[in-house]
Amino acid sequence: MLFNSIEYVILLGITLACYWICPSLRGRQWIVLLSSVYFYMSWSKEFGFMLLGVIAINWIIAGRISSARSRSWLVLSCVLNLALLCYFKYMNFFLENIEAVARFEDPSFEIGLLKIILPLGISFYVFELISYQVDVFQGKFKHEENLVVFAIFVLFFPHLIAGPICRASQFMPQIHIKQRLEGAHFYNGLYYFVAGLALKCGIADGIAPFINVIFKTPEQYSGFDNLFAVIGFGVQILCDFWGYSLMALGAALLFGYVLPYNFNAPYSSLSIKEFWRRWHITLSNWLRDYLYIALGGSRNEAKWKIQRNLILTMLLGGLWHGASWNFIIWGGIHGVALATNRWFENSRSPSSFKRVMQTAPVAWLLTMVVVFVAWIFFRAANVDDAMMMLERIVIPSAEWTQTKLAPLFFELLVLYLPLQWFVHYTTYRRDITTAFPWLAAVGFASLALFSYIYYVDGNDFIYFQF
Repeated sequence: MLFNSIEYVILLGITLACYWICPSLRGRQWIVLLSSVYFYMSWSKEFGFMLLGVIAINWIIAGRISSARSRSWLVLSCVLNLALLCYFKYMNFFLENIEAVARFEDPSFEIGLLKIILPLGISFYVFELISYQVDVFQGKFKHEENLVVFAIFVLFFPHLIAGPICRASQFMPQIHIKQRLEGAHFYNGLYYFVAGLALKCGIADGIAPFINVIFKTPEQYSGFDNLFAVIGFGVQILCDFWGYSLMALGAALLFGYVLPYNFNAPYSSLSIKEFWRRWHITLSNWLRDYLYIALGGSRNEAKWKIQRNLILTMLLGGLWHGASWNFIIWGGIHGVALATNRWFENSRSPSSFKRVMQTAPVAWLLTMVVVFVAWIFFRAANVDDAMMMLERIVIPSAEWTQTKLAPLFFELLVLYLPLQWFVHYTTYRRDITTAFPWLAAVGFASLALFSYIYYVDGNDFIYFQF
């Protein structure tokens, strides 16, 4: 059930009506929980029951962690959650690599792959469960004894499939409050939802067909077309995931719940470190707090260990996105870039050289080169296709400037620039319902009109696959 489908709008509308009509807090909690269970089971009943079992087991173990303060229970919970993730997401990747190595000795060797379906949202809810267990163990959050509230924390359908990744301290206290229907929350919720729809169905889905054909056969297109396919994918994935996140925030606001923002104009970053403070913010914070710091972080560590921790964190962050060497390379590029960024900031390079490299145009260009080169590996079907695309882009040829791209592609790229600025300004930077009421009305009407004119149906959200 996609966010941009009529089925989702109907479910959201019915749930909201029942939620606000219900006079009791407990009744509202059950309404949200049952709708969330229905939302997930509309995709798969089997995986829905599995998720309910995972929630129950984690709730029981968290109770033991809270009462016994035993590291053994924490380790058990992490092992169980990661084992579940590894089986569904990485088992065939592991078998494929064993088979590839074995074929050096025996070219006819076949290990056979398993028929595994990846449960929707597994990467997100596993990370949320691990963060909850760690926070309970460290005493940062008291264990939630109400299983319904705990289940809503994991299952809440607006953010279940692709985040944002919520912390218990951010979301659970809100579930315990009987929310009041506030005009600002309700209007902002609708506004965020329409803004996300405009980004997703107007820009991301409109650009997608042009990008898909070039990434499928990069050798058949010129360097110019390959370059703009990469730029287009950078725009597509931002608008797709940012659009989803805004729709999730908007739907949550309609219930009175405030979820964390996930994007803050990442393509305006002047360093790769700043990029990761602005891109997929909840994942970046999770990797920092539960992986980078666990590896040793940057406290009392030798410089090479800090660089190692950065690279390892991003390699594992890349692997989190998918079972593919492409994602590992993508994470490695960002890891090396972060390590280099940190080294450069602390290096004794000539001050004049540092000033030049840190001027806004140079710093922005270097950052974007790293980000968009990495996007090639993120999007390409395999390493060979990624290298072919890089080759077509960087090696001059007689047909380099020729293009097969339709004018609509460039039209959408141009429209993206004012749209992303306006959406960012009116969602992240300002509350337009209180600051500029007239702008709120104009903005809502403009985004709705844009969504209607450029609406493209039928594309899943990119991060649903993770």
